[in-house]
Amino acid sequence: MTPKKYELLLVDDELANLQKLERTFMDRYAVHRARSGEEALEILGRVPVDAIITDQKMPGMTGIELLELSQKNRPDIVRIVLTGFTEVDDLIAAINTGKVHRYITKPWEPDSLRLAVRDALEKMELVRENERLASELQSVNERLRTENILLRREMETQAYPRDIIHGSPEMDHILALLRRVTGTETTVLIQGETGTGKELIARFIHAESNRSNRIFIPVNCGAIPKDLVESEFFGHAKGAFTGATQERKGYFEMAEGGTIFLDEIGEAPPELQVKLLRVIQENEIMPVGTHQPRKVDVRLIASTNRDLKAEVESGRFRQDLFFRINVFSVTIPPLRERTGDILPIAEFFLRHFSLKLNRPAGRFTEETRQRLLAYSWPGNVRELQNEVERLVLMAEALKPIGPELLGDHIRRRQAPPVPAGGDLKSAVRNLEEAMIRETMARHNQNRSRTARALGISRQSLLEKLRRMT
Repeated sequence: MTPKKYELLLVDDELANLQKLERTFMDRYAVHRARSGEEALEILGRVPVDAIITDQKMPGMTGIELLELSQKNRPDIVRIVLTGFTEVDDLIAAINTGKVHRYITKPWEPDSLRLAVRDALEKMELVRENERLASELQSVNERLRTENILLRREMETQAYPRDIIHGSPEMDHILALLRRVTGTETTVLIQGETGTGKELIARFIHAESNRSNRIFIPVNCGAIPKDLVESEFFGHAKGAFTGATQERKGYFEMAEGGTIFLDEIGEAPPELQVKLLRVIQENEIMPVGTHQPRKVDVRLIASTNRDLKAEVESGRFRQDLFFRINVFSVTIPPLRERTGDILPIAEFFLRHFSLKLNRPAGRFTEETRQRLLAYSWPGNVRELQNEVERLVLMAEALKPIGPELLGDHIRRRQAPPVPAGGDLKSAVRNLEEAMIRETMARHNQNRSRTARALGISRQSLLEKLRRMT
């Protein structure tokens, strides 16, 4: 015998009416009976009912009260009430608030009631199917999102060598320091100007660690909208907010067993700072819409181009979080302070973009090399990368790359004058002012872009400009 697809709960305090309802539906549906609202709720707690058909006037709990209570635990089931004409206004209010799907007035005809229930069940089935498809689509999107992140990270990893390209004693010293902590679980804070290669250093730490065969996930703390920060980092449960039709993992759960790199942690909003402190202290997260914390096994590496001590003093960064991430700190010098790295990095990018762009380039001429060395590179490695990519695009295949192809700001670079017999403080101030003027000129006097290129805050730039006038 084929099992009946739907289960109905029929509720009426009068036995004769209940039996009439049962006869109306028993040939097509699995039927359950109750003679009071309390008995109906007990059945609802243990039976997967698809629809409730209840009389409105009953001793104790009314039909609308029963349907209202059933809505809290079983919001998807069909709710139909049988009533007299005198209660229509109350029922319309119940329908408008979603407590009742529809009402049927007495006396009712079996055929009409069967048709009404069939239509309501068909609509319910469509709603359930739409929800199922939406859930499956969300699940597929979540899987594709995760796979996209993994693929992007893998491509980024393959684009650059595991070893840090360098030639300066400064970087030799830094890498030697880092090797002391790569095999530990110690949190590392990487400091340095924008474009100095902080993410490459973080990847180096991960590649040298015991987690090297697991995922590395870099996240820019300042690039995520504030209203999405908590969900993006810690995930959310289904139904946590409008549009959350499926449970979703955050960055910390995706990085399970591996390393998460919090780039520019100084830009993290206060709400995120509190949550990050919990993760570091307790090794657990609380996804949005849940009340049960989840343990995570993730190594944390953070970076900043800001002076976090000054940020703490100004109240923009939590002191307790600063102490937690500042266990082992390393500062990456700007490229102008490690000139021994300029040519090795430039040669690497020359080979890299020749292959990537399928434009075989020749070597740098000696004059070009000297011009590269003489330039101060306020944008650091990132600026050098962009300049070499442009050179590869402009150069003729396999012909030497001469200084005439360099950008005007590099080709015409002149060292700032140092007064004869001047002290070191004056020389440093002259160099700083020359860099600021040059960078301002390259960015059409735009102060925000100039500050970003120099790796300082806009307020710091304004203060320096005031001192220069």
